Amino acid sequence: MRSATALPRVALAALLLLSAGCAGSKQGQAADTLRWAMSDVPNSLDIAHAFNTSTIVQFAVLDTMVTLGKKGEVLPSVAESWTHPDPRTYVFTMREGVKFSDGNPVTAEDAAFSLSRHTDPKVASQAASYVTTVKKVEATGPRTVTVTLSRPNQAFLPTAALAWQIVPKKLAEAHPQDLGSPEVGTLGSGPFKVTKYSLTQGVTLERNPLYWGPKPALRRIELKTISDPETLRLAVSSGEVDGTADVRTSEARKWTSLPGVTTSFVPADNIAFLSLAVQGPLKDVHVRRAIAHAVDRAALAQLMTGGHGGQADLLLPKPQLTAIYGADWPAVPSYAHDLEAAKAELAKSAYPHGFTLAAPYDSGGAHVKAMQAVAADLAKIGITLELKPLPTEKYFTQRMSHEGLSVQMSNLYYGTPDPSEVLPDLLSRASAQPQGFNFSLYGTAALDAELDDVGSLEGEARREAITKVLTEAADQVPYLPLFHSEVAYALNKRFTLDVGTWTIDVLGAVRPAGA
Repeated sequence: MRSATALPRVALAALLLLSAGCAGSKQGQAADTLRWAMSDVPNSLDIAHAFNTSTIVQFAVLDTMVTLGKKGEVLPSVAESWTHPDPRTYVFTMREGVKFSDGNPVTAEDAAFSLSRHTDPKVASQAASYVTTVKKVEATGPRTVTVTLSRPNQAFLPTAALAWQIVPKKLAEAHPQDLGSPEVGTLGSGPFKVTKYSLTQGVTLERNPLYWGPKPALRRIELKTISDPETLRLAVSSGEVDGTADVRTSEARKWTSLPGVTTSFVPADNIAFLSLAVQGPLKDVHVRRAIAHAVDRAALAQLMTGGHGGQADLLLPKPQLTAIYGADWPAVPSYAHDLEAAKAELAKSAYPHGFTLAAPYDSGGAHVKAMQAVAADLAKIGITLELKPLPTEKYFTQRMSHEGLSVQMSNLYYGTPDPSEVLPDLLSRASAQPQGFNFSLYGTAALDAELDDVGSLEGEARREAITKVLTEAADQVPYLPLFHSEVAYALNKRFTLDVGTWTIDVLGAVRPAGA
C-alpha cells in the first residue's frame, strides 16, 4: 500500500485488540453493520489504478494467491500450496471450489492473467514495480499456475500477497484501463462483495455467501468519505460512523479522550520523505545536500507524528530495517540540521545565491503544515519554494503522471517486511516512468543492477547489497527521509479490531463486540 495507506502500502507483528464496550450509535443500526470513514475517496477498486488508500476496500473484496501472517510470513490463500523447484520458478496449486461472488469458478487462467496484467504497459499498473522480475505466468493445469521469473527475487512471494489480486480474466481483458472504476466495478472471491460504489456516495459491501474461508463476522460494511479531519473526529465521537484508520497521529490527543471510542496505535510499515526530482536546480547534488541540512527533520517528525513516531535517517520503513538488520542499522552519510553546513553546500553548487522553485502540494491533505515548514527552512538559505496548492484528486493525478515534480512530500505505506518492496519502487528507472513511485526520477543502470542484487541475494550478501543501495541514496539525496510513524485506529467500543503491521484485510479484522 502505497500512498498513505497502501495503506497499503498497514501495521504490527504483535497484535492489537481493541476492547469491547458501548458508545453512541445511530438508532436501529444492526450489530453486524460497520460504518467506516475514509479521508480520501476510493478512486478505484483495482490495485493497478489505485495503489493507495483504496486498497482497504480492495482487500475486503479481492482474494490474493497468498497472504501474510502476523509475523509477516507468507501463508496460503487462494493457493493452498506452492513449490519452488528452482530459484526462478514457483508452481502454485489452487484450492478446489473457489468461486467469484457471482458464482463463477476462479480458474487458473483467471489467476495467471491477474498477475501478468501488471506487466502490460497498456494497463499502466501502479503495481508494476512489484512484478519487474515476472517473465511468464501460465495456467499449467486446471488448478495450477506456474510463474517464471527473469532472475531470483526474494520479494516475489511477499509482494504477491499485495499485488496478485485475482479478478476474472474476461473482465480484466475487456477493461485494461478502467477496471475497478464505478462504471465497471470489480468482481472478487474475497469475504465481501460490492453492492454499491460511487465516488460521491461511497461504497457498500455485503458478506459474500460464496466465500471459501471463514464466515465474516460482519454482514455489511458502509464506507463514506469525510475529508475534513475535525469533521471525521466528530462523526466518530457522535456515532455517525463507527471507525476509521485515518486518524492523524499529530492530532492524537483529540482522539484518545473520546468517550465510547478506543483509539490505538500500531507501528506502521511506512516511510515519509521529501522527493527531490533531479531536474532543474535539483539536478545538482550540492543543492540536494543543502536542502538535507536545511530542513529541521526532528521538528517535522514531531509536528507530523505528535510523538507517535520519530525521525527517519534511512530510506526504508522501520519494520523492514528491523527485519533485515535487527537493532544494528547501518551507518550512512547523514545530514544534521545545520544552516551553516547547508549554506556551504549551496555555495559549492551552480546556484550559490539560491533560486526559486515551484512546489505543488495537496491542499486538502495532511502535509500542508509540513510543506509550509519546509519552505520556511529553505528560505533561510536563499531557496524560495513557491507552494502551489492543488485539489487532492488533481494533485495525486498530476504526481502519478510525473508532471511538475520538484520538492514534494510523500508518506508511503508498504505491506511486507521485505526491502525489495520499497527500494525498486523509489529508486529504479522503471519506477521513474509515469504511474511509478520514483518521484525523484533518480536512477542509473548501475543502481538497477544493485537493486537486482537486493532481490536475488540471500543472508549477509543481501544485507550488504541493501546497505550499498541505502548508502548511495543517502550520499546522492534523491530523497530526504523524514519520519516513521504509527497507524492510529479509532473504533466504537461496540466493535473489536485485531490487526498488526502486516494485516492486509483490515475491514475483515473488525468484529462486533462479543462475537
